[in-house]
This record gives sequence, C-alpha cells and structure tokens, in this order.
Amino acid sequence: MTQPTKQLVLLHGWTPDKQVIDRLNPFKKQLTEAGFVVHLWKIPGLTTDIDHSYTIEKYLEWLTKEITPLKNIVLVGHSFGGQLATVLAAKKPELVSKLILIDSSGILDFIPSKVFKRWLFKILAKLFFFLAYVPLFKRAIYKLIRERDYIEANPAQQKTMRNVLNYSVLPLLNKITVPTLIIWGKDDLTTPLRIGKLFAKKIPNNIFKVLPARHSPVYTHPDLVVKEILSFLKKESL
Repeated sequence: MTQPTKQLVLLHGWTPDKQVIDRLNPFKKQLTEAGFVVHLWKIPGLTTDIDHSYTIEKYLEWLTKEITPLKNIVLVGHSFGGQLATVLAAKKPELVSKLILIDSSGILDFIPSKVFKRWLFKILAKLFFFLAYVPLFKRAIYKLIRERDYIEANPAQQKTMRNVLNYSVLPLLNKITVPTLIIWGKDDLTTPLRIGKLFAKKIPNNIFKVLPARHSPVYTHPDLVVKEILSFLKKESL
C-alpha cells in the first residue's frame, strides 16, 4: 500500500531580505531528504512586494487559500511565520495535522525596551510621511530603535509591521488542539526564552525543546532542528 505523501509547509520569519528563501535551502534540503514535500512560499510584504498593508486576518486569509488544497499538513513556522502558524492552527485546526513553532513571535513582551519600541513605532507612523526621505532623520531613528527593517520599508510594509507587532496570539494558545513541537534558541534575544516557556505553558499538547542557538536555528543549526522535528513526528505516529 502506498504511503501518503508527507506535506510540510514552512513559513519564514519577518525579513526584507528576499534571499531568505535561498538561506533556508540547507534546512529545506534536509527535510526533503527525510521524505517531505516542502512548500516554502514567499510571504506578501516580506519576500514579495505589497502596495497595501496587511493585518494578521489578511495574512490568515492568504495562508488559508494557499494551504487548503494540501492534505495532512505539518505546519512549521519560524519567528513571524510561527505567529501566523499559531493563528491558523487555533482558528482552522482542520487544515493542520501537526504544528511546529521555532522561536515564534506573537506574544507581546512588556520589558521597558520592547514597550518603548512599540510606542515609538506609533509616533513614527505620524512623522514618517513628512520626514521619511530625510537621511539624517532615518539614521537617527535607526539608532533609537535598531530596526533597519522598519526604516527601509515602504509605508504599506511599515503599517503591516505595526499591525503584526501589536497582535498577540496569547488568547489563542489554549485553543490549539493539534500536537505541537516548540523549538527555542537558549540565547534568543529577539523572542527570549521566557516567551518560549509561555508558549509551552499555554498550548495544551506540546513538546518543548531548547537548542544551543539564538533566534534563527533554522539557519545556524538546521541539522539539530530537523533532528527534533523527525523525533517529534516519529513519537506522534506511534
């Protein structure tokens, strides 16, 4: 009897770098060699251009349309991709068989520096229309918030980033019913380990693994990530 094809959807993180697809190739290659058909899509506003802003709801609409034709999906999301994967798994569980989150975003961090950054984004939204093309202004703001992604984005991308940053998945976590693997970098400074522990505390049926990495083990430690994914899926198939 022919075994069903193992379909894996990989959602990349927030980045203006359109080469991110190439950077994920070593990770994708290992998954392919393990027997998966890997779907690595370009995400609107990140690896494809947009001329209007997106909300999480708009991203959910896009992802639902892309993923619906597939069956028995293993959904893997890194950083912003994890945030989007979390929303889909909570709101449309019939589309996902397994969920894998890697250093996911989506939980608001209330340490002072993060709160300040979100407040500053709101102020920038009002100022940027007038001052966006003043080089001195752009350099000064970059020094303040350390977010070149935001400064170099077009207005639609900037509004999208603000929408995403202010959307919390926390109320959705206890609604996730599919088996979930949570992978986190021990030294992640973007979404610190305490955020990963909160995901693990709130999602009912999960396995939590910490790797000797920072925010992007899919780039720096693809072999370790793939090892954890295969181990998780093997346990879930027993």
